Amino acid sequence: MLKVEDKLTIEGIITLNGRQLAALNMLYQPLMQGDAYILYQTLYALSTVPTKINNHLLLKNLTGLSMERMEKCRHILEQYLLLKTYYSGAKNRYIYELFAPLNGDQFLRHEVFGRVYMKQMGKQVYEFAKRSFALPHENKDEYQDISLPFENIIQKGWEEKEEASFLALKPDHSPLDSNTIPVHFNYEAFLSSCSQVLFPEAQRSAENLRLIGELATIHGIDEQTMRMFVGKSINLKTKQLNVDKLKKLVRHAHVDNPDAPSENPYLMAPVRFLQLKQGGIEVTSSDRFLIENLIREYRMQPEVVNVLIEYVLEKTGQKLSKAYVERVAGTWIRLRIDTWEKAKEQIALEQEPQKTKRQYGKKEKQLPDWYEQSNNEDDTSVVDEAELQELMRSLGGE
Repeated sequence: MLKVEDKLTIEGIITLNGRQLAALNMLYQPLMQGDAYILYQTLYALSTVPTKINNHLLLKNLTGLSMERMEKCRHILEQYLLLKTYYSGAKNRYIYELFAPLNGDQFLRHEVFGRVYMKQMGKQVYEFAKRSFALPHENKDEYQDISLPFENIIQKGWEEKEEASFLALKPDHSPLDSNTIPVHFNYEAFLSSCSQVLFPEAQRSAENLRLIGELATIHGIDEQTMRMFVGKSINLKTKQLNVDKLKKLVRHAHVDNPDAPSENPYLMAPVRFLQLKQGGIEVTSSDRFLIENLIREYRMQPEVVNVLIEYVLEKTGQKLSKAYVERVAGTWIRLRIDTWEKAKEQIALEQEPQKTKRQYGKKEKQLPDWYEQSNNEDDTSVVDEAELQELMRSLGGE
């Protein structure tokens, strides 16, 4: 349990702009409730002053929270991705890394936060918030993109010694970008046979190419099939890539029964891994959407998602309950599980006490009722009420 004398460091110093503060007050605060909101604001204030605190005493006095309540509020902030907590037992020190709130538009479009907000606050409040945080956007369908395509501006004269100097001086990746999805996709093979009509140069932005690679990695789409999907997703009038159409085509792609790699099946594309687990039967749209959400929204590594799928199927009698999957995923994220080996180790740790209990004849704790909820609906915009209640209980810190 958290103690007053426990040392702490506040990192991730951020400066909140007006729109982020508005999102914090109008969107986060009603869901987190007062104490967690006070803790975040106090941590934020302390991060902006030059004098640093050494333990939790000042934080306790400023917030007026007991240590037990402070720990619960910390977990709520972690649930809302506003805080990451690190602990060293050897140093008896906590590191609190603060993160800025999502912009209002991002929050309301978030797969989890948006649904919980609408459920708890009601449709009218959600509509008001949507209007309040809507970003100015003009429909570009009647416009033609006349921007020059990106070209290599270095041209000639770039020497090997200059390349070596650049690589030595190039900034390291930000810690915030360290959890990106590892893409397994041959861009060279993909682009080599893409004509300007099929995939215009102006649409080959880093963002679009990254999305294509991520979708291929998640769903197990090869370069030839992805080339066909991209071609079908180009608007012939505007010459722009219709991202929503591309996602839809990928999510409904049919792939024959995949073969497990001889070396490590956990390195398969997660959708194909699940298809293998269910005897080659095509994965439903709702399960595809769930897997994609785990990787793109929760930022889980594909290999970890595969272990998670296997674990949940074994644990729940081959039922892939969305609520149960996301509950386990949330735990693994907080435990910083980012490889399949760490995931297997965590499962082994969870199973060890169960074996001990069975030796003494104690009854195992039953899984909660909500894990039985089936998720066979293809309409991924519909969320079951029981799932939302579970999400709200979790996000509310109860």
